[in-house]
Amino acid sequence: MKIYVIKGTEGEAGYLKQSMKLPKSWGTKPVAEVLGLFVDTYNKKHPDAAIDAGGWHLERPLGSTLYPDDQVSSTLSDYCDVWCVAGSVKYKGPPPGTAAALEAKEAEERKAREEEAARAEAARDAAEANGPDAAQWHVKVRCIELDRGGMDVKSQWKVGDVAKVTIEPHATIGMLANRLGLMVGAHPKHQHIYHPRDGGAAGAQPLSPLEKLKDAMASDLVVLELVIKVPTVARVVEDVSDDEGFTGPEAGDLPPAFPEECADLDKQADLKTQAEEKLAAGDVDAALGFFSDAIALGAPSATMLCKRGDLLLKRGRPAAAAADATKALEINQDSAKAYRLRAKARRKLGQYDDSSADFGQAQRIDFDDGVVEEQTYVAKRAKKLRAKLLAEQEKENAADANHA
Repeated sequence: MKIYVIKGTEGEAGYLKQSMKLPKSWGTKPVAEVLGLFVDTYNKKHPDAAIDAGGWHLERPLGSTLYPDDQVSSTLSDYCDVWCVAGSVKYKGPPPGTAAALEAKEAEERKAREEEAARAEAARDAAEANGPDAAQWHVKVRCIELDRGGMDVKSQWKVGDVAKVTIEPHATIGMLANRLGLMVGAHPKHQHIYHPRDGGAAGAQPLSPLEKLKDAMASDLVVLELVIKVPTVARVVEDVSDDEGFTGPEAGDLPPAFPEECADLDKQADLKTQAEEKLAAGDVDAALGFFSDAIALGAPSATMLCKRGDLLLKRGRPAAAAADATKALEINQDSAKAYRLRAKARRKLGQYDDSSADFGQAQRIDFDDGVVEEQTYVAKRAKKLRAKLLAEQEKENAADANHA
């Protein structure tokens, strides 16, 4: 901590503004030691006008007095200004080293011992409250085995986790399972709860759902064991019809790379104008050629790349269109038009997950009613294909397990 102690008024005799760096260990020391340190420094610099620390005290701005026994950490802050002012100030409590100070210290130690005894007594009372006659128990249940039978559950519950359930001791094991169900994401009928006294889940029968907690265990200090086992259910996979919008990648090459800097801005602007004119006249191939020539000069805008990408898509070149959209997003990552173009191109390439993600990002940036139907179709198709792939993998795993 660094502070500034000031004595006197600037320009007058005896004025001193002394910066003082206090180590962390001084946080518990009294302010009197800070005053003493400043007085020593002052007397070295003004030997002819030495002062006695007993006749001075420290003050904060607006005249708030710092008492000699105030703690440094509670009264001073980093880079604060403190004034050394004439006049002695009495201690808040008894001066250090006096009989009164020793008595005060003994009183604090006695109070600390009493508080510790009170905490120990409270702990004993809590232990007694956990018995069978307690109003509420805090039952702990540890997951020993977890088999969800292939079900997709959002719960983060995993083997080794411990759940703590507040419940009445006269409640049944079945009621405990009901409360656990919301926490672990498993229906009570798929939960099997064991007492470690009976060997736990290793070889004993699970506790009966009708058995009361206070009959099954002496107190809630016991940690029960939980096995979750969900029967495997055959996955129903919906047929996936052909997508009329799917074309697959084209045979041609992708658009060539372009320079990072434009070789001729005027020529590029002229080529862009000619491309727009040809496009307005309905000559897509000519417009595509002019756009390509403009882009080849270097440093095209994201908009120019998207326009060429649209034309490439119309000419049955979805891979090239997706490449232009990706380059456009490298230039402007918030281009809804580029995301939308790439989403359409990826659908034609059969990349439905990526297409759905691009549609979603485009709609978040700039919502377009015109693509909602296609976006919905792509998202549903992506989900069906994922389900079909998962079912095929499960079927293969089951076949491998049978052969093993």
